[in-house]
Amino acid sequence: MKKLITSLFIFCFIATGLVSNAAADKLFKTPIIKQSDQWKIEIKKDEETAKDTKNTVETYNVVITNIGKDLDGVEFNTYRNELNTETKYGLSLNDYQYEKFKHGQVFKFPNFPMSVNANELEFELSWHGKPHSKEVRIGRKYKETFTFYAN
Repeated sequence: MKKLITSLFIFCFIATGLVSNAAADKLFKTPIIKQSDQWKIEIKKDEETAKDTKNTVETYNVVITNIGKDLDGVEFNTYRNELNTETKYGLSLNDYQYEKFKHGQVFKFPNFPMSVNANELEFELSWHGKPHSKEVRIGRKYKETFTFYAN
């Protein structure tokens, strides 16, 4: 009887662990691709994506491609939502700025972390247009925002 109870306990423990891992892997059903005339963003998982043993974050491979014209002063910023607030939490892509970002150029962020408690991921891509005269050093600032929602 003790062996039966012990076996059932171990089975329940293992089954619970498998269910929680499966739930964590479904934050975003991948691959996800969103694009505009200028940008293409792909979020995916593959064999090289890191695993979190504590089930607090999901990691994804993010690929941002310039599918439009060459741009100046490109900057990437990402945010995720915070529970019970309208505030967005900034993530690590905001450190990436490019003086020039050419057509076809790709930015890869392997093992991009996303909290399992969040359900919204926002990419803000901004750049400067060409100056309208020689007296102006930089052109008007533009941005596009791509928002991904968890399943």
